[in-house]
Amino acid sequence: MALFLGRYSRLVFLGDSNADNGNVLRMTRGTHPAPAGVYWQGRYCDGRAWCDHLEAMSGVPALNLAHGCATIDNDLVAGTVPMPDGRRAQVPSVVDQARQLAAGQGRLGPGELVFVQAGSNDLNSLVDAGPTYRRRRDFTPQLLAARLLGAVGWLCAHAGARTVVVLNVRPREDYPGVLALGDPQALELTRQATSVLNAAIAAEAAALQRALGGGHRVAVFDTYAFQKAISRAPAAFGIDPDLRTPRYSGEAQPLRAGPRLFLDGAHLARRAQALLAAEVIRDLALGIAGEEP
Repeated sequence: MALFLGRYSRLVFLGDSNADNGNVLRMTRGTHPAPAGVYWQGRYCDGRAWCDHLEAMSGVPALNLAHGCATIDNDLVAGTVPMPDGRRAQVPSVVDQARQLAAGQGRLGPGELVFVQAGSNDLNSLVDAGPTYRRRRDFTPQLLAARLLGAVGWLCAHAGARTVVVLNVRPREDYPGVLALGDPQALELTRQATSVLNAAIAAEAAALQRALGGGHRVAVFDTYAFQKAISRAPAAFGIDPDLRTPRYSGEAQPLRAGPRLFLDGAHLARRAQALLAAEVIRDLALGIAGEEP
């Protein structure tokens, strides 16, 4: 951890609800995510999210553009959130966030570290027929990965990004919300799509690294393996062994006690968020921190 702390001048976060530190709460004028007693200060968590922990442990400032329900590219599928007037508003995708970053910040400095976490909502749109997603065209996991790493490449070429960490997709087949569908076909589709997307993200990241050369560092953090490790031995991580039951499953039910893996049907609870932050920092110290920013 000491190798990482203070090495970078700023942390930048792009992505979806897994990295949102209150942007959707501000966008919806304090109404979403709800209820506030469950989702701490607009995080999709019952406490600090992994990005909050990372900011605190790094000791450097952070810029967070991540939005809950965000997808990789709204030209493929767009995520929406409920507004106070009853309509649903489209949130900026990672492609949009990258352009917002460049427009608002100009070129990034060489010491800025960018994190990108997205893809889960894109896959969720394959099994969720509700109003959250607006699918614009058919897509494959390979196309999603190409668009995601295309956004990373654009950041490097047009915004000066030098070091980018892409977090792949956690095992969606283990999400309580997916399991609750009770649909074996949807479960298998989710399992396969997650596996293919993560493999494609790794391949696209490696190809981009080769194209950019030694002046850049594009790395993938394996959140899939991180969550699977907890699932295999939850007690070793201080997590309740009942992995299918989240802390919160609706307003009619009180918050369940104990260090659960999931807060709700899709999002990690606070202990798992802290564990994720620690693992990201460990990975940075062992891998990326060896490169000059």
